[in-house]
Amino acid sequence: MPFYHRPPADRGPLRPRSPMASGQAAATPTPAELAEAVGVGYAVVDLETTGLSPTTDSILEIALVLTDAAGRVERCWSTLIDPGAGVDVGPTHIHGLVAEELIGAPGLDDVADLFVADLAGRAVVAHNARFDVGFLTQALGTRGLLDRGARVPRVCTMEWARHFMTTPSRRLTTCCEVAGVEIGRHHNALDDALAAAGLLRHYLAVGKQRGEEPVAWIGALVDAHRFTGWHWDAQRAQAGVELLTARTTPGAERARPEPESSGSRQ
Repeated sequence: MPFYHRPPADRGPLRPRSPMASGQAAATPTPAELAEAVGVGYAVVDLETTGLSPTTDSILEIALVLTDAAGRVERCWSTLIDPGAGVDVGPTHIHGLVAEELIGAPGLDDVADLFVADLAGRAVVAHNARFDVGFLTQALGTRGLLDRGARVPRVCTMEWARHFMTTPSRRLTTCCEVAGVEIGRHHNALDDALAAAGLLRHYLAVGKQRGEEPVAWIGALVDAHRFTGWHWDAQRAQAGVELLTARTTPGAERARPEPESSGSRQ
């Protein structure tokens, strides 16, 4: 069955999955855990990359929007990432980045601890989370900042789109148009992360109107509350703050629309 026809993988409170290493069983959440999980905040992520493969492609830009449990933005940051000498930046017509822009930007090693410190204790949100979480799992896992085999607790705003609204497409731009969420320059990582955070707030508001309590993805919040797979150095995380280098030029729009599939960005 195609990925985009599957029900959201984070649906339901009674489908506990291990947030730890593969093979570890997670207990059914207790009433106390469910109550605590409702207060878990979110880390909305968007990545721009050189291609579609987490194992062979590189991250060029990171954006992170941190929200409280109601989806209200607490703080955010973004940075360009220098992938290293000789790395092809890939489809500039999509992400709008050229190699010259990345000169002087931090490497991923320089900001990885900061990234993990801000992800910790929250459910990771992305539009097409399979893509973004796949890249961050590969990048952070190989650096020892994420337990091997750990499943990062996540909420996918693309997968949940048709649970909360009627939309002809689950692409980010279309979902934002239907939901009335402002989106700036598509494929500018911070603009896309802020847009996904707006979709999250829309979903939370619709769910509240419907009386969906706890939230529809409570299982993901329970996993996030339990998750102990992140590891970081506090001093390196603090040092990373001073190295952040935000994009200063507009991102390029897509040249043509893409099909909804697990192999494409939205």
